[in-house]
Amino acid sequence: MDVTIDIKTFFLVLVLIALVVLIVFAILVMRKLLVTLERTNTVLEDVEVITEIAAARSEDLNGIVDNVSVAATELSDSMTGPSFISAVSSIAKSAASIKGILSSDSDPETRAASRDEKKSARSKKK
Repeated sequence: MDVTIDIKTFFLVLVLIALVVLIVFAILVMRKLLVTLERTNTVLEDVEVITEIAAARSEDLNGIVDNVSVAATELSDSMTGPSFISAVSSIAKSAASIKGILSSDSDPETRAASRDEKKSARSKKK
């Protein structure tokens, strides 16, 4: 029994086999692609949740930073200026005058001698 196949039929069968293999390969790739897309969607949903949380926290922090900035500015404004400096110098002058009044030595020469004795005692300790 002799079977003869012409070349045209042979190539046609070969192309049909390649087409079937290609279709099977495409189906397998699509199946894996669907699994990958499902995982990607899950990851993107997680990213969306995390992004919403981060955005809410950043808005909270933004409000806190604004409040701290306003408080620092108000504190800075209240501490600067001639009124603060004059108040500090007034307190220093008052303390110096109270010290002078409460000092046991009312004579300036005696105070100077007492100061010199204290200095010499300090230098001997060193």
